Amino acid sequence: MTKPAVSVITPVFNAAKWLPEMLNSVKQQTFKDWEHILVDDRSTDGSVELIEAAAAQDTRIRLVRLEANGGPAQARNRALEIAQGRYIALLDADDLWLNDKLEKCLQFMQENQHPFVYHAFRYLSADGKRVGAVVKGPRKLNLRTLHVNRGTGDCMSMVIDTNQIPNFRFPKVERRLLHEDWAAWLSIVRQGFTGHLLDRDLGRYRKSGASRNSSKLRAALDVWRLYHKYEKLPWFTAASYWCLYAFNSLRLKMASEPRFPEAV
Repeated sequence: MTKPAVSVITPVFNAAKWLPEMLNSVKQQTFKDWEHILVDDRSTDGSVELIEAAAAQDTRIRLVRLEANGGPAQARNRALEIAQGRYIALLDADDLWLNDKLEKCLQFMQENQHPFVYHAFRYLSADGKRVGAVVKGPRKLNLRTLHVNRGTGDCMSMVIDTNQIPNFRFPKVERRLLHEDWAAWLSIVRQGFTGHLLDRDLGRYRKSGASRNSSKLRAALDVWRLYHKYEKLPWFTAASYWCLYAFNSLRLKMASEPRFPEAV
């Protein structure tokens, strides 16, 4: 059996209200050579039944169920263990891709031999009716820009080439920390890899309110713990990075809050 080019990975926990639209955004991709691995983290809202129904109609969709609730990082790592694609594309259950996301990202990566990329995106209101201004991360994601810039789109925009970055996993950090995705990008750039921005709007990051990052105070405290405890930066360096984080996060929020009608 031929392996797919791309493994799309989605952790799922009580996401039934978002799943049909998210699944459709993958199914409508212009690039068709993918598998979609959805790892259910012990949902209780009908998410499993929705995924099973989708998998019955499309053999590219695969459902994995965890034995116990372990959080999104554990769910993603379980999917990574069985992923068959060379390219890993991450998509959370409440987020969306535009139809040519995979096609454009793979073209960009292959033409430039980039080990991992991320693209521009817009924040989407919970009801899906409004979007914000286009958000663009730094032109390159390295150790410094990871600390001082915001706007990479977190998991929703990332695509990773496992031929260049083998055995990619989400690091084990305290489960209560919100920014396990940031720790994952840190693990990549610490190996000497640089991410590159595809300056094209290709996704929607939903401001669902159910997102763990919806608590701004807690997110800010978690960033401090990541800098000071997880990365073990000197106090002054950690404080400097945190101030830049806070400033850039506020600026990003003000500039990109959903307020414009979403194009249909």
